[in-house]
Amino acid sequence: MIIGLFWITDSRMNSIDRQAPLFSIVVPIYGVEAYLPKCLDSILSQSFSYFETILVDDGSKDRCPQICDEYAAKDNRIKVVHKVNGGLVSARQAGVEVATGEYVVCVDGDDWIGTEYLRLFANLIYRYKVDVIVCGHKNVRGEEIEDQVSGWKTGLYNRQQMEKEIFPSLIQTKQATYFPPTLWGKTFKKSIYYHQQLVVPFVNMGEDGACTIPAIYHADSLYVSDTCEYFYRINQASMTNSCKPLNTDGPRIIHYHLLKQLDMDKFDFREQLYRKTVHELFSVVKSQFYKRQNFLITRREIVALVQQEPYKECVEKCAFNGSMAATLMVLCMRYYLFLPVYLFSKLCLIAKKL
Repeated sequence: MIIGLFWITDSRMNSIDRQAPLFSIVVPIYGVEAYLPKCLDSILSQSFSYFETILVDDGSKDRCPQICDEYAAKDNRIKVVHKVNGGLVSARQAGVEVATGEYVVCVDGDDWIGTEYLRLFANLIYRYKVDVIVCGHKNVRGEEIEDQVSGWKTGLYNRQQMEKEIFPSLIQTKQATYFPPTLWGKTFKKSIYYHQQLVVPFVNMGEDGACTIPAIYHADSLYVSDTCEYFYRINQASMTNSCKPLNTDGPRIIHYHLLKQLDMDKFDFREQLYRKTVHELFSVVKSQFYKRQNFLITRREIVALVQQEPYKECVEKCAFNGSMAATLMVLCMRYYLFLPVYLFSKLCLIAKKL
């Protein structure tokens, strides 16, 4: 990858001072036996070599633990952490805990990366000393591969530019848009990333944004690239199997985490957080109808949930403008109109099975 006329070679990087790896690649692993070799081969095929890979076996019950150990035996850049199952957040935490690189790169075990992925990051870090880099990715649906860029202006943002151009969308705008929240497709200076992780690990929705949002807020610089070297696998079978009720505490945990990590009196972060929490609460509410129980019983449970804090305050105070779907979502939550949500959940189930 060439950035203008700038190109950094491994030998030049070595002369700079590469006692420790520049990157720690953290790969959380659970139940991805069929995809893991492709992921690991893509990491070991990087054209930029100053990195370590930390494979976190999150108590996987298939052959993933053995595959991790086999790869570690072949390449000394690989470390393996075996742990009891605790979920994606705890797996990433365990990986970062033993990371020695200056930057953290997250790669999911069923995805893979192009050979120039790390070199893209290294070039930008060497040239700009940037804290966070965001790149595009490729959506992979079977044999179909489609580029997906961030949608934000490419190039370097200093702190002042971040506050002006990124922060208004950092959590969620009135139009229900937001800066890309995924941890994959990015690299973060470890000193920033480490302190922005969720304390409570048992969250199964919105966990990436819980780390990405405060990490960007605490950064002094950010670079946006449209280069798509991350391959994100959209697994339809996994999506169908995931049709189960979400943890009702998830949005609450993330809400309070962001309250602590961000200064809510700056910009319009508090209003943005209201919108984010309601949006995620709606997903939780919709998922409750995946339970095999009477509609009225589920509705009663949902009403009790929405009346809890901080959900009650967020539903009362959040406001969308320019998104009909988001406006309808708020009306349903505010006035307990859950029959449309129930019907919507059934349509989602049908769509996922097609």
